[in-house]
Amino acid sequence: MNTFNEVYEDALGEIPCANTIDNWTRKCGLDTYNKNAEELRDRKYCEIVDESMMVGSNKIVLTLAASAEHLQHPLTHGDVMVIGIDTAESFNAEGIRQAAVKSAERVGHAPEYVITDNAKAMIKGVSDAGYRHHADITHSLGVFLERTYRDEEDFKEYCKQMSEAQFQHNMKRVAYLMPPRQRTVARFINLDNWVGWSLRVLKVYHRLESAERAALSFVPAHASLLDELSEVMHSVRFIERVCKHEGLSKSSADKCVRYLTATILQGNARMRRLGFFIINYLKKEVSWMRDDETHNNSSDIIESSFGVFKSRKSPNKLYGVTSMVLVMPVFEKLSTKESAKEYNFKEHLENVKMHDIKLWKRTNLPENLVSKRINTLSPAAGF
Repeated sequence: MNTFNEVYEDALGEIPCANTIDNWTRKCGLDTYNKNAEELRDRKYCEIVDESMMVGSNKIVLTLAASAEHLQHPLTHGDVMVIGIDTAESFNAEGIRQAAVKSAERVGHAPEYVITDNAKAMIKGVSDAGYRHHADITHSLGVFLERTYRDEEDFKEYCKQMSEAQFQHNMKRVAYLMPPRQRTVARFINLDNWVGWSLRVLKVYHRLESAERAALSFVPAHASLLDELSEVMHSVRFIERVCKHEGLSKSSADKCVRYLTATILQGNARMRRLGFFIINYLKKEVSWMRDDETHNNSSDIIESSFGVFKSRKSPNKLYGVTSMVLVMPVFEKLSTKESAKEYNFKEHLENVKMHDIKLWKRTNLPENLVSKRINTLSPAAGF
């Protein structure tokens, strides 16, 4: 901006400092957060609820609102708005219930349904609140994959050999071919990462150098398992694609059941077991829906919202959850050119004072551990 001013003779006027922009972000965020609930007063909406990983010594439970009717595309930031931000050291079912109910009270009426992952606290909290529930499609499919393959000997052996190969050949000449690192958390949600790698290795294995073939010899030794997983992951991604792009309805559920019947239900015993897990899940999810309804059942967008906050928060873990969490409501409003053009910055900045942010922070956020550290150690400053 300074360079632009130099070239175009102060066309932008005085450039605000970083601290000023930081304050503007929080002020716009708080006013947007307060107004989001008002926008939903006369609209049918669904809630998407999830909790973050630890941020310092606390977690965030974020509640997003989206149209109750599926929009015929996966939800984007422009399709949702933040209506609930709650923090605590941990959340049980009662904490989730309170978060969901408090967000609905801010709106003025209950959501049509609530989307969460498969955590027991989430499911029970939504049930205790008296709301209809949809289990996130991605997490659900990951749970079914875990139930099917977690204790299978050939699967465990292959995962073990991949980990050993990564360790043994790290920083060696063949390291560039080693498998992607397997995630400890959400491993089965990301199964297709290393399944895709394995299938690519199988295709080029005969063209590799002898040292490379020796390092990766465990891959063709498990070719039958990999062929099975390839077909399984193709079916899983088909189910995901239908539910995220077309929405969850009785029609889309029938489409998925027909596809599973023609594919993995024709396979071996564990493939059929996985297929029945998915079919039973789909039937349960649409059992209470009307024939003309199409719902959202993916919480991918809330994971992205957490990423927006984490990319902007302080790297110092002692800060924990700060009022910078208010970046999320304003980010959603500025995520598309159309909504950004309609966003009235002046109005939002005028509606909120810095005192309002301090009051909101005192009421809704945990104590800042950096401030606590300073206050605790300040009497000893002379030593």
